[in-house]
Amino acid sequence: MDKFVRFVNLMINDMTYLMDESLNEMAKIREIQKEMENAEEFARQPAQYRRERESALRGLERQAGTYVQLGNSTLALLKEFTAETKKPFMVPEIVDRLAAMLDYNLDALAGPRCQDLIVKNPEKYKFNPRGLLSDIIDVFLNLSDQGEFARAVAGDGRSYRKELFERAAAIARKRGLKSEDEIEKIRLFVVKVEETKATLEAEDDVGEVPDEFLDPLMYTIMRDPVTLPSSRAVIDRSTIKSHLLSDTTDPFNRVPLKLEDVVPNLELKARIDAFLLERRNKNTAFDQPPEDIVNMDIVTE
Repeated sequence: MDKFVRFVNLMINDMTYLMDESLNEMAKIREIQKEMENAEEFARQPAQYRRERESALRGLERQAGTYVQLGNSTLALLKEFTAETKKPFMVPEIVDRLAAMLDYNLDALAGPRCQDLIVKNPEKYKFNPRGLLSDIIDVFLNLSDQGEFARAVAGDGRSYRKELFERAAAIARKRGLKSEDEIEKIRLFVVKVEETKATLEAEDDVGEVPDEFLDPLMYTIMRDPVTLPSSRAVIDRSTIKSHLLSDTTDPFNRVPLKLEDVVPNLELKARIDAFLLERRNKNTAFDQPPEDIVNMDIVTE
């Protein structure tokens, strides 16, 4: 299990890098192609400038092809693994990063930036944005029955938006990428995420938090604080587990570190639990907003 979790961590790292590079290269290619579309205007530019832009385009095309093909194969692997097994993807040190990566790429493919990815002859680079969108939706569907995954998506404050999933579902329906049963499954997943998001926001409404209760790297409230043996730093167990997947040293002094060497800080955990209980008891009477309707019938151009 530990070895597979490490493998999953590396796969997410690769996926994050390859997708980011692929989509960035496509956006740059589109920018130069649009510039060259106006042949008269482009011809009026200095010869040196035209040569530089043409050279830049050739370089981008070479790089993009490599990134896209590697990204395609990595996403296909992620899709296959999440269809077969879910537990390794739900561990605390993986699930939040996985959700954030998927949300970010869904935003790139179905959000406002997707127009930047329309390039001439995309097959030249093996670039198929509809196929990528379909595969990313499949990963969401594969994990949609996991409560930990819904919680991780709900907690992604950077990229998650209900409207993004509505638009992705509308594109998938219009382009025939997903069946009506799959579209309904997406809708139900978003309902679950929205409910979880409301719960998380209520839980997080605890007012000012003492600094000693905050994770020094993530700046979130620690739920399972541990003390690192050499630096004596106190950090949440999930944070140090995630760190150790790619770096087997203490993040505060670079001394070699194994997870089994960390020491549970039970006294601090008891104080954090008491603090949260006290604050939540004060917030028991809050107005519950009416449930938002998740609309999957948006028509896109």
